[in-house]
Amino acid sequence: MCMIAATGEYLINIIERRVNQTIGLHRNLSAEEIAANNFLYATNKEIADFILSIPYFDERLKNFILGFLTEQTIIISQSWEIAFIVRTGRWAESEEWLHGAFQLSMSSLANHQYHNPNFLTLPY
Repeated sequence: MCMIAATGEYLINIIERRVNQTIGLHRNLSAEEIAANNFLYATNKEIADFILSIPYFDERLKNFILGFLTEQTIIISQSWEIAFIVRTGRWAESEEWLHGAFQLSMSSLANHQYHNPNFLTLPY
């Protein structure tokens, strides 16, 4: 199994690439406004909002990404990275994210009323 060292910055880069694809919709821009820009970039605040609102990451993972843990690097498998990418994409395309119907919180689906086990934790 292929393992790599990943930093919070590495994970933020994955998030940025995905969020940038839908940030125009999140900002409620018209199709003309989106088309007029070759590429839209999410602001640091929008990326932080995304991380704090995504229900698919647990609190420790959010803290790692935001640099609030003492660990600077984690070892991840390719399957963990794919799961991270899939969940990031799922949230970036969700109606809640696109239309601002979310809450900023360190909580996740683990604490959600439905207790959905589909959230991602640090790999250790």
